[in-house]
Amino acid sequence: MKRAFVLMLLWLGQFARLEAQEILSPLIKGMRINGQAAARLPIVTREARSFSVEFDIDESEPPNFRLRVIHCDRNWQPTLTTFLNNEIDNRARAPIVHEVAPAGVQGYRYTYKFRLPGIAGLERFRYSGNYVFDIMDEDWKEVLARGRFFVAEEIVQPSLRVSNRQQSSESHPWYMVNRVEVNFTVPHPDSIRDEQFFPLFITTVDIYKNRELYRPIRIDVNDRDANTFVEGVGLSKLSFRVDNILPGNEYRRIDLRSVDEYPPAAYHRPRAGADVSRFLQFAPRDNNGVSVYTTGTRYADYMTFQFELSHETEEFDSVFVVGEFNGWQIDPRFVMRYDWETRRYKIPVFLRRGLHEYQYVVVSNDWITLEGNDWRTVNLYTAFVYYRDQRFGGFDRLIGFAQGSILGRPDGISP
Repeated sequence: MKRAFVLMLLWLGQFARLEAQEILSPLIKGMRINGQAAARLPIVTREARSFSVEFDIDESEPPNFRLRVIHCDRNWQPTLTTFLNNEIDNRARAPIVHEVAPAGVQGYRYTYKFRLPGIAGLERFRYSGNYVFDIMDEDWKEVLARGRFFVAEEIVQPSLRVSNRQQSSESHPWYMVNRVEVNFTVPHPDSIRDEQFFPLFITTVDIYKNRELYRPIRIDVNDRDANTFVEGVGLSKLSFRVDNILPGNEYRRIDLRSVDEYPPAAYHRPRAGADVSRFLQFAPRDNNGVSVYTTGTRYADYMTFQFELSHETEEFDSVFVVGEFNGWQIDPRFVMRYDWETRRYKIPVFLRRGLHEYQYVVVSNDWITLEGNDWRTVNLYTAFVYYRDQRFGGFDRLIGFAQGSILGRPDGISP
C-alpha cells in the first residue's frame, strides 16, 4: 500500500500545476469545450449530461492522441488518493477519434473530437468533484492541452438568486454591484440511499461568472472576506451569499463569419476600426462568453486577426486580450504591445473563423478600467456546493449546482 501511494504521488507530480486551461503544444489548434448547461459550461451529471471537446491539427498523418482525467479538490489541485486518481481507471482505453477537415481548408487537416463521459474507459465517473482532462501524445508522456470540467451530483437542490444595487460609497461607474445568494437544504439520510450527510462538512460554495472558469468567487465558512456571508452553519438549512460583485460590461464581439468582409487570407484587422475604452459606455447583450464557429465548409478555417485598442499614450504597463480562445484567462502569451506610431495596443491572434467574444484586462486583474461597469450587464452565475467526504482520507465532493442571472433596475436608478 505504501509503494502504491508513492507511485501515485510520482504520477500526480507530472501535473501538479493545474491552474490553467492551456494549449501547451503547437500541434493543437483552437480547442473548443462545450457542455449542455447554460453558457455551455462543461458540467457532467448522473442524468446523462455530458460535454464535448474538439480541436484541430495540421499534420500530414493523424497522430494517436490519448486522454486522461484527474480528480481535483475545490482548489483545482490533484486529489491525493488512489481511490480517485490512478493510472488505469483515469485513462481512456482508445485514442481520440478524428475526421478529415472539409475540402478546401488550408489551416488544418484533421479535427479530433471526444465526449465525456462517453469515450471508451471513461463511460462514467464514480465520484463527483472538480476534474481536469489532459490531451496527451501516443506514449502518454507529454501533455499537449488541458481543460477543466465539473462532475456534479444532485444531492442538494440549490436555489440561486442574483440582485443588483447601487453601492452608495463608490463613485460612478464603480458603484454598481451584484449580490448572489445560494440557499439549500441538506436532505434526510433516508431520502438519499441511506447515505448520511453532515452539514458541518459543507463549508464552501464557489461562484463562476459566465465561462470564466479561472476566476471563481469563493464563499467559505472560514474566510474573513467582508463581502461573503454564511448562515445556518451546522444546520440542515444553509445560505451562502456574496455581495459587491462588479458586474462589469457585456463582452465585446468580433464576427469573422462573413467571407465577404473577411475573405480567406493570412492577416486581418478590424474593419470597423480599433476598439476604444468603454469605461462610461454600455454594450449590447452578449452570449455569456460562448463563441460560434463556422463548420462544415471550406471556410471553416483559421485566420490571423489583429486586435487593436486605441489609446493616446502607453498608460498601462500591460494590457491583455481574453476570450474563449484562451479560456477567458490572463495569459502572458496574449499581452498586447503598444505602437507609438498608431497610438494603439496591438496583438495578432490565430482564430478559427466564427463569432468571438472578448474583453481587455489591464495589468494583472483589472477588468473594469477599459471595459466599464454597468447595472444593465447580464451575467450568468453558476454556484457549486462542495462537501468534504471523509472516506478515502477525505476528498471534495460536488453535491449540487445552480445557475441564474438577472436583468433589472436597481433601487434608485432609472433605466
